[in-house]
Amino acid sequence: MSAYYATRRITSASSSASWARNRNAVRHDAQRQLGPISHTLILAVVVCLIGLLALTQSAKVVQYDLGIANANSEITNLEAQRDALAVENAKITAAAASEDSNAVASSMVNVNSVADYVEE
Repeated sequence: MSAYYATRRITSASSSASWARNRNAVRHDAQRQLGPISHTLILAVVVCLIGLLALTQSAKVVQYDLGIANANSEITNLEAQRDALAVENAKITAAAASEDSNAVASSMVNVNSVADYVEE
């Protein structure tokens, strides 16, 4: 048997996890090992990446909130304009109704007749 390979036969049916024939059990040592500074730097990079991920997700939420706030302010402005137009419409309707019933307004002269008088 070679020094590089460690093999064992299965001796019982219950020990199926044991080493079997033609299965190599060679342990390779890593050529390079990371020190504590490298582990700290890798951990810092991972923490920064997770922080950036969280920041981008929160920025999306803020962007949606700003869009909703802009839409709500536009709705408020349009409702104010609608109310102002309704008030103006009521004033015009009231003025038109009062011209018909007002004695002063009914006694006024038509503009076309005045224009004819000036031309003569």
